[in-house]
Amino acid sequence: WIFYPMVGMYALTLFSGAEYTGKWEWPLIKNGVLPNVAIKYFDMSLLCDDDIKLDASKKFLFGVHPHGIFPYGGIVLYASESPLLKRFPGLSIHPCGATVIFKVPILREYLLWTGHLDATRKSVERALSKDKNIGIVIGGEAEVLQTENGKERCVILGREGFVRMALKHKATLVPLYAFGVNDTFTIDKTSGYWLRYHIQRALKLAIPVYWGWMGTPLPHKKKITVAVGTPIEPPAEVKLDAKGNPDPELVSKYHGMYVKALQEAFDKHKAAAGYKDRELELLQAPKRKKKGSGKPKKA
Repeated sequence: WIFYPMVGMYALTLFSGAEYTGKWEWPLIKNGVLPNVAIKYFDMSLLCDDDIKLDASKKFLFGVHPHGIFPYGGIVLYASESPLLKRFPGLSIHPCGATVIFKVPILREYLLWTGHLDATRKSVERALSKDKNIGIVIGGEAEVLQTENGKERCVILGREGFVRMALKHKATLVPLYAFGVNDTFTIDKTSGYWLRYHIQRALKLAIPVYWGWMGTPLPHKKKITVAVGTPIEPPAEVKLDAKGNPDPELVSKYHGMYVKALQEAFDKHKAAAGYKDRELELLQAPKRKKKGSGKPKKA
């Protein structure tokens, strides 16, 4: 009989709104075993030019690429043993995740305790307005289905919302590329792809077919190397329209600057990361509410 009241009490926490505020963040978990085991398991390291400075007094929006099956590169945003946070002490970053993952018991608690926020526009803008640093896996669920072993793909073209928010709140954009993420699982790209693609488009839910070590869900032990791109400072003054948005031409300009910085970081550091023969494919993001089918197109 005690089971049902406990389930009811837990269900109430789903309406706490903690994923929009970060109020359940628990430093003990961020400094604990689980996030830092991942840092060690993937032997995570950082590639960053000496002239790149990330002043903790400034506000940043970090773009994490690629998503992979799971966005393991994003662990460097919050784990206490992260090579990124060790290189730039004083940084406190809130990673953002899809709304649906905050509905999964246990995973929800882990995300909330490690400072994750819902990746909705309202949530991200609220955090930026309070001068919090944000990390977003830009490619989202669309990029999950584009993940393929031996390939490096980013769903980035036409995806300008994060740039718009950064300009509006005068946050510096920083691209991060995590080499090795796409090879942490063995991926089956063919089985039921058409169906999975349309489920992703309709429900914003990616259903990849994959397996890890010995056919288990445990990821392969692949080294992950995170390359830091050149930070893109916002202009000194950003004029907003009646709806509170920056000029679309300015957004497009800075989006182009971001894509260029991401490409340059990839090309500059791929050899040192052990991927000298790989090329970065920039993909067009699927248009929202578009009827019909069709795969994201290659640039």
